[in-house]
Amino acid sequence: MKEAEHVYTAPATSSGIPDGVVRYLDGTELLTKTQALRLSTVGSDGWPHAALLSAGDIVIMPSGRVRFAIFPQSTMASNLEREGRLTIALSLDGGICEMKLRCRCLAHSSSDVPLALFEAEVESVRQHVAPYADVTGGVTFALRDPQAVLPRWQRQIAALRAA
Repeated sequence: MKEAEHVYTAPATSSGIPDGVVRYLDGTELLTKTQALRLSTVGSDGWPHAALLSAGDIVIMPSGRVRFAIFPQSTMASNLEREGRLTIALSLDGGICEMKLRCRCLAHSSSDVPLALFEAEVESVRQHVAPYADVTGGVTFALRDPQAVLPRWQRQIAALRAA
C-alpha cells in the first residue's frame, strides 16, 4: 500500500465570487439549502468571533455585493460596525471557500425585518483543497418546522434586495 503524499497546497485565489456560491446565495429554493455559512470577525479583545447564518439570511446581489441580516445587538454586528471586516467560509467543490469582505451597515427600518442589514464587497476569495481528500460537507442543519421559517427567510431576502 502506497502512503498518500502530504504536501502543502496553496489555496487558489480569485477576486470574484465562485458560481457555486452565487447559486447557493441567490435567495431561491431556501428550504433545500441546508449548509450554514460561517462568518468570522475579530472581537474588540482581538480574538476571532464566529457566527453561523443560513441562505435565508444572505443574498448576493446582481452587482456582486453580498447582503446579510443579523441581530443588531449581536457581537457580530458590533464587530462589523467597528472594523468592517468579515470572512465567510463554506464547503464548495471538494474544499473550503473562504471569502474576505469589507462591510457597511445599510440604513433600514422595518418591523417586518427587525434586523441589522449589512452590505459587503468581496476583496478576495480563496479555495482551500487537499490533494488527498475532499470536503464532503460543511456545517449542516435540519429545520424543525420549515414552513414556519420560510416566510421569515423570504421577508429577509426581500428586505435585503430592497435595501
